[in-house]
Amino acid sequence: MGRPDGTVVRDLPTYRRMMPYFMKHKYESLYFWDHDILAEPGIAFAERMSMEYGEKVTYFHLFLHSLLKVFYAYPGINRFVKGGKIYDRKGIYFSFSVKKEMTKEAKISVVKKEFKPEFTLLDTVKATRKEVREVRSGKKDQGEKEAKRFLIFRGFLIKVAYPFYRFMDEYGLFSKKYMEKEVLYSSAFIANLGSFNCDPVFHHMYEVGTITNFYSLGAIKEKVVAENGMPVVRKVCPVRATVDERGEDGFYYFKAFEYFIKQIEEPENLLKPCERIK
Repeated sequence: MGRPDGTVVRDLPTYRRMMPYFMKHKYESLYFWDHDILAEPGIAFAERMSMEYGEKVTYFHLFLHSLLKVFYAYPGINRFVKGGKIYDRKGIYFSFSVKKEMTKEAKISVVKKEFKPEFTLLDTVKATRKEVREVRSGKKDQGEKEAKRFLIFRGFLIKVAYPFYRFMDEYGLFSKKYMEKEVLYSSAFIANLGSFNCDPVFHHMYEVGTITNFYSLGAIKEKVVAENGMPVVRKVCPVRATVDERGEDGFYYFKAFEYFIKQIEEPENLLKPCERIK
């Protein structure tokens, strides 16, 4: 019958088709990556584009648009594993956390948005700001709504029903409408810890849902780096990623991350349209 959110990848090497059977869980299939992104070009670029667009552009917007470009350029990182099969995801969806207010007491909400390959940088900025506004105004909070639906039942009923939920999740039996809204059915989850002035972490991966990439941004800070063999102080944005490598191998991810770094460290690239890398 297939899944509403993906299509089975047919042209895979035999060993990769076997991986979901002997590596059944995300937690045993993780690949970790961390990098200090040179932030100075992006900061200056964001300020310039804010003036040009008449719309506030942040470093987080540049990060999201760089991710969009790399997910389109290297579609193998947009795969997921369910029911022993590897799927190509239909569409590029990002889930990210939003603070309703910038206070310690305010709760964190999660939003999900489809980012289309034809998006320009300005489209990404406007789409992201719209999602944030809706959450902070109380109009939209998909994660909160889903949790409330479960919690109308007593605890023992949730425990009894959970294996059935996992079965539905594993074999893609939920409706297309549900999967399009549910934040755990995304290409990637992005946690902008820098907005809280925190360092990034290697985040765990959720077994429920189809997220196979988790990115954590830290606060931009000054750091001593080597440049032409000499130590210099530069502003960097530390990033850490946790990915499920069953869809593609480590070298493929290395090339994808290399492409991502080029986009955000040379931000003029973000004004170019998305392209496939063969």
